[in-house]
Amino acid sequence: MNKKPIFEIIADRLRKTEFKDDDIITLGKDFSLPNDEEGLKYIDGAKDGICAYHMGVAEITKKDIEEINTVITFANKGDYDQADSVLEKLCERIRVINFIDELQDCILARKDEIEDKFYIYSLHLMTQSANIECVKVGMIIQELFKQSDEVKGMVRTLGLSDEFTLYSVFIMRNWENGNTEIMNIAKSVNGWGKVHAVHYIEPDTEEIKYWLLTGAVSNGVMPAYSGWDCYKKADVEAILKKDRLTYEELEGVLSIVDAILDEGPVLGISNIENPKEILSAVLNHSIKHLPLSSENCKVISNILDWQKENLVDENCEIELLANQIFEAGRR
Repeated sequence: MNKKPIFEIIADRLRKTEFKDDDIITLGKDFSLPNDEEGLKYIDGAKDGICAYHMGVAEITKKDIEEINTVITFANKGDYDQADSVLEKLCERIRVINFIDELQDCILARKDEIEDKFYIYSLHLMTQSANIECVKVGMIIQELFKQSDEVKGMVRTLGLSDEFTLYSVFIMRNWENGNTEIMNIAKSVNGWGKVHAVHYIEPDTEEIKYWLLTGAVSNGVMPAYSGWDCYKKADVEAILKKDRLTYEELEGVLSIVDAILDEGPVLGISNIENPKEILSAVLNHSIKHLPLSSENCKVISNILDWQKENLVDENCEIELLANQIFEAGRR
């Protein structure tokens, strides 16, 4: 069983990795947190991702609320060992993602009695706990406070793990230039953390909008999870109204379109009122950049497959445009 603080495991990995000045700070795709669970092993962040996208809200009982308040009481007195003991048992029954609101509501309901020791307890959980779920509780508590530069550094460090990116994003949303912070952390992760960051980021600058178009949809889980978010936030429909796209813009559009065509995990293209017109516009822009790469031609093939399954009774120009692209690739 892991007894080393989770924060130290992440910090140690960073200390052992050499970064150049222009490198993106990352834990690496081979990094994973200690997992003592028996049976099926989940990648970092997967359980929270599955809860967020595929499971309903868990029922929180009166007993659960009582235990949350017990943790607050012990922590507020500085009795961290007792608080940890109760919290760890609570987290064994319920994943933290399922009682975020209840925890914060309990804290806010008692805000007049909250002492500095309670704030310090959140830092204790973030930096000293060897329990993954308890670290998240510390971060959820931090969301209710203002962070010093030192604590912001802790939040960024934890956010480099896909298991904690979501909780870092919750905190970063309250920072000045928070969306830029979220974009930066999203560039440092490639799994569920990136999926969550893309979902919560707001495209409030042109830099963020361009990244959402060209670099946000790909991830190590399934691009489909981020497809619709990228389509809306990058404003793909407005981009398609341009006379001509750069090749990088076109590749971004094709990647996003490919993601929304795959509606296995979440809805994508079904959200669009005029999919035929949108896909035709994508193909017309693609024709202006012939010949396409084999990877981009695969997206065109997926568009054609979608047309054959969903527009079977129409005399659709999609097939004509797709065949024109394929013919250019055969020359």
